[in-house]
Order: sequence, then structure tokens, then C-alpha cells
Amino acid sequence: MSLGKKEKEAILSELIQLAENQKIEVRTEKLLREAGYRVRSGRCRVNGRDFIIVDRDQPVTERIDFLLHQLVADRINPEEISDSLKRLLPKITQS
Repeated sequence: MSLGKKEKEAILSELIQLAENQKIEVRTEKLLREAGYRVRSGRCRVNGRDFIIVDRDQPVTERIDFLLHQLVADRINPEEISDSLKRLLPKITQS
């Protein structure tokens, strides 16, 4: 992804908004690591509410890729996304 920092942050914000539009709460957390296991970003449902937990220590591009994969799985509505985000979708849907 050869975008500047501001563009990446804008795309990340747009993805978070798209998730919230689908009633998915996105939480960016510091995921603690200890010896013996690896913590990763993920998705879960608690008491009927959907959450996506994103490791805030990941580079912005990895957070974008993770959220894109999660939202593509939900079949996001193309009419809700910006042109810059649309350009990223073919890369994700092919992987």
C-alpha cells in the first residue's frame, strides 16, 4: 500500500465507520503478550453484540488489511465506500 500516513488513517477510520454501520463495534486495544502464546486481532460476539478487536500496536497497513478482510466477509455495500477504499478491495478479494 503506497499511501501516505494521512490517507491510511482516513481509510482506517472509514473501515471502522463501515463496521459500526453494520452494528459491529471496533475496539483498538493494546493486546498483551506473554511467554507461551501469541495474541492476535480477532472478532467475537458477546451477549449478542459483535466486536472486532484490533491490536493497536500493529502497523496501520496491517490494521487496514485485517478490517478489510473482516468486512469483505460480511459483504460490505460498495455504495457505502470511498473510491480509495474501492481500489483496495480487488487485492483483498483475490487473497
